[in-house]
Amino acid sequence: MDENNNEMDLQAFLQGNAKPIENIKMVVSTRFTDKDGNPIPWILKQLTGKESNNLRKKHTKKIKNKLGRIEEQFGSEAYQEEFITSSVIFPDLTDTKLQNSYGALGAYDLLQKMLSADELANLQIKVSGFAEEEIIENSMDNLVEEAKN
Repeated sequence: MDENNNEMDLQAFLQGNAKPIENIKMVVSTRFTDKDGNPIPWILKQLTGKESNNLRKKHTKKIKNKLGRIEEQFGSEAYQEEFITSSVIFPDLTDTKLQNSYGALGAYDLLQKMLSADELANLQIKVSGFAEEEIIENSMDNLVEEAKN
């Protein structure tokens, strides 16, 4: 491989050359509509690896086991809840007026009270599947090309 091509390829990975991580719009529920009856999309933020890792660290505790050894205990449920609520930009799940209207205490409690089980599951799938979605699409494209050949 030519050294100049290698340097050129590396340039694409520099922060100033990378495309920004874009927010995603998703209709989480058709029950929330504008004045014309159109469903209002939610705005979801794709967390960076660093943000996800910080959440993982936050929800990992070091505890002593019965033998006196230190073990890590990961709170996967709390991590998942915060991952989801951190991903929702709009509506603002921390808004006091919105939480009060549902009698909710906190962002995740609000989601549970606002959404049906199916709606919440779809939101969870979308939020946790941002990266997988792109991988699946690329894999499907590759499989189609292979089938053609």
